[in-house]
Amino acid sequence: MTRRIFPYAIALAFAAVIVSFLIYTQQMANALRMDAAVFGRIYALTFQATGAQDPEEQQRLTDRVLFEVLGEMNRLEIPVVITDLEGNPTSVANLPFEADRRDPEGMERIRRYVRELDARVPAVTAQNLQIHFGEPIFLRRLKWIPWLQASVLLVLVAGGAWAVLASVRGERERIWSAMARESAHQMGTPLSSLVGWLEQLEPDSELAAGDGGPPARLEATPAATRGLVAEMKADTDRLLKVSRRFELIGQHPRLDEVDLSAVAERLRRYFNARLPSLGSRVSLLVEMPHDAPHVVGNETLLEWAFENLIKNALDALAGREGRVVVAYDGVHSERAAFRVYDTGPGVPAGMRKQIFDIGFTTKKSGWGVGLSLTRRIIEDMHDGTIVLEHADLGASFRVELPVAHRGEP
Repeated sequence: MTRRIFPYAIALAFAAVIVSFLIYTQQMANALRMDAAVFGRIYALTFQATGAQDPEEQQRLTDRVLFEVLGEMNRLEIPVVITDLEGNPTSVANLPFEADRRDPEGMERIRRYVRELDARVPAVTAQNLQIHFGEPIFLRRLKWIPWLQASVLLVLVAGGAWAVLASVRGERERIWSAMARESAHQMGTPLSSLVGWLEQLEPDSELAAGDGGPPARLEATPAATRGLVAEMKADTDRLLKVSRRFELIGQHPRLDEVDLSAVAERLRRYFNARLPSLGSRVSLLVEMPHDAPHVVGNETLLEWAFENLIKNALDALAGREGRVVVAYDGVHSERAAFRVYDTGPGVPAGMRKQIFDIGFTTKKSGWGVGLSLTRRIIEDMHDGTIVLEHADLGASFRVELPVAHRGEP
């Protein structure tokens, strides 16, 4: 949803920058046009006043010039403070704050404001009065426009970079999903054949005697052969499960009520049969109560995700003694929390941010797919979260999944 909306948001932001720039330039043009008109009128009146021979006429024109200036300042909302030569305010207009000249505190605030104005623009002295003025309100507003435009442009650049990265990631995930579904499809036919042949090899199955001949029953099967057939059947079942996983990862799977305690126990039995091959004393423990809440999910995919976490922990412990623990960590905000942690060397600080990236691995023979796939299963397909926690020893992954209300997937 976010990826679909984001291009429209960028287009809207870009349009806002263009519109703000047009408004900014239009306001600047209007301000310059008004300034030119004001200066023209004041120049004409000043020229008339200096050329008048009659002192009364000269005074009248001078007063008119002052009236015009103050009028334009008031119309443009320019802050104006008129004081006597000793700095006592006698008249104010367009102050950016409320101040009562009858109140000593108000007068003192006006005097401080006068000092601020004089620091920016020198006061004008006329007829034993000093005129202190500041910037028009529109000019103060226009000062923010370039900063606003620069901020929006930075957001656009950052958003564009994020969109490119998201697009690359999305393309990788689409390729991965397509490959997963194609792999499941390609594995399906030979696996079906293997299942059929294994059924024929079982002691009570019937074998075809030949071309069109009657079916013949396998009369005797040595114990060693029976054991091999059982192992072949177990491996075939495992391949069927792998095929099913690849099929599900390439689509939106059905979510049901899943008992993760049973899933964890099944994984414990599976890995315990293979722990001796690691050549070191490694123990796999499941610390989950049988009454732990069920979660909303797909059992096949969640089993795959936790299997990847356990495999990752066992690989970290290869060649050393230690333990791997799958534990229940309570319910928080309608989400059941689980942890998979080990007593291995842990994850270096410089790699913690990359550990879920596709293709990132610390193993010489690794593909960098397991943890990325696990995050996809937990977050994208189950609306859960998975994080690598800070741990004093080893690596600790925390998984949170929505709690299933019994009977309601």
